[in-house]
Amino acid sequence: MNRQIRLGGTWTPTIGWLIGINVGVFLLQNFNPTVTEAFGLVPEQVWPGRLYTLITYAFLHGGVGHIFFNMLTLYFFGGDLDLFLGRRRFLILYFGSALAGGIAAVLFLRGPYVVIGASGALFGLLAAYAVYFPHTEVLLWFLLPLKMWVLVSLWIGISLFYSVLGSGGGLAYLAHLGGAVFGLAYTLRVWKPGPLLKDLQYRWRRRRFKRIQ
Repeated sequence: MNRQIRLGGTWTPTIGWLIGINVGVFLLQNFNPTVTEAFGLVPEQVWPGRLYTLITYAFLHGGVGHIFFNMLTLYFFGGDLDLFLGRRRFLILYFGSALAGGIAAVLFLRGPYVVIGASGALFGLLAAYAVYFPHTEVLLWFLLPLKMWVLVSLWIGISLFYSVLGSGGGLAYLAHLGGAVFGLAYTLRVWKPGPLLKDLQYRWRRRRFKRIQ
């Protein structure tokens, strides 16, 4: 098997529009701080008059570092998924993951929190990427090569750990988990158990075949 190390992303018009919208909203936040108050996700205030924040929170960011690393992640992994799935299915995955992350925050997050950031949507993309391209290697911190399924498993494990402890420096780990769960569900088509079981059986047989080789 050829070794494939991920060094860059794939640029598509869809990714360009998503990054452009996120950056534009971030600039607007800095010129007008009330944008964050109006469109950020406050779990205790979503129902009934602020349901729109279940999506709009994903276009807000808390600082340069926050939006930079989120958009870098979107560039690294989003383009391949956009080409692989097609624009319509990719956007369903992206916005569905963002919505699932927002719902998870509303259901389980307690306290006067304001949830912002595209991380819920991105965790859905990362989970999907790990399913479709599990053996692609990425450079963690641009130094440590890890297979995609290992990296995503670590990130999901960290989010689960901090969600259970209720800590983590203010990061909305529950939104991360919600996005990842939707990404896995959408990718594996859990509402169609027949194809899912056949796919798992195929993967297991192929793994045994490789071991014999």
